Amino acid sequence: MGESSNGSRKGATDLHFEITHEFDVPLDALELAVLSPDIGLMMAPFLASTSVASVEVIEHEIANGELRRVLRFQANAPLAMFRGYDIAREALSWEERSIYRLADHAASWSVFPREQFRKYFSASGTFRLEAAPEGRARRTVEGDIEIKAGVLSSLAGRMALVEIRKIYDAEAETLRRLSTL
Repeated sequence: MGESSNGSRKGATDLHFEITHEFDVPLDALELAVLSPDIGLMMAPFLASTSVASVEVIEHEIANGELRRVLRFQANAPLAMFRGYDIAREALSWEERSIYRLADHAASWSVFPREQFRKYFSASGTFRLEAAPEGRARRTVEGDIEIKAGVLSSLAGRMALVEIRKIYDAEAETLRRLSTL
């Protein structure tokens, strides 16, 4: 995973990341997997190595050449870095809202924590699918995260990047499984 810091303000951390996965299927098979309404349910077994306890599909609508999807994630509580602190379970829940455009094989996505926690965390980015050599396909996810947690911002940012990588790896395994069904 490529990552970089875009600079920090006092008490905040801004990070950029890029994650690429290769798939042994053609682009159209990968795209069908991305469009599957079963992605949330099928991702659950691959999330065991992450801090995510559950994921559910809240919205899945294909219309006018776009897939609009909302996935709700619930993390295990407490996260390792917050042991000893009283962290509300709601603080560890978020939605990922995405719009995938079939015409350009690309999506934009944003993460929405619960309303009262949005002042501490934001994340958004894109992903694109593309054909790769030898009939394969590739997905590249790019994103930016901002964490405002005072002196914990830098540590929280590094931990967030580790978890983001694990979640996208779990999603890639899910896509691999869906694309070969």
